[in-house]
Amino acid sequence: MNPVIASAFEAICKERDDREYDESFDLVRKVAETFGELNLAERLYSEIPRNVPFELVAELFNLLAWQTEDNGSAIARTAERWLRESSDTRKLLIALNLDIFPFADPREMESVLSRVASSKPRVAIYCKKLIEARKVMSV
Repeated sequence: MNPVIASAFEAICKERDDREYDESFDLVRKVAETFGELNLAERLYSEIPRNVPFELVAELFNLLAWQTEDNGSAIARTAERWLRESSDTRKLLIALNLDIFPFADPREMESVLSRVASSKPRVAIYCKKLIEARKVMSV
């Protein structure tokens, strides 16, 4: 794994319990600077070993949203594509654990996540939680 990413993960692990990301923000900024923003989520996904917990990768992506020019919009669009494709369970787990609701349209989100939930039992609970959380937010 690239040492810049490894350093960011180390800092996130130290700071995540208190959700005070002082060192993490600096190191995540270095990740963004090192890799650039073009296809960032895909390139990082390819670079990060599969033994790194998906929750940690999602946390890195969440912090990157604060470091990119588009406030994480490209990362969110990549996550939505991963959800539509539903071909890689790890990608699904990362996409479903970002601090955003995927898809601007709640109906599209519900449609895609319902399909994912029925075809991928491992992620069904995450899909259902997001659908329910968005319904609560809409009330």
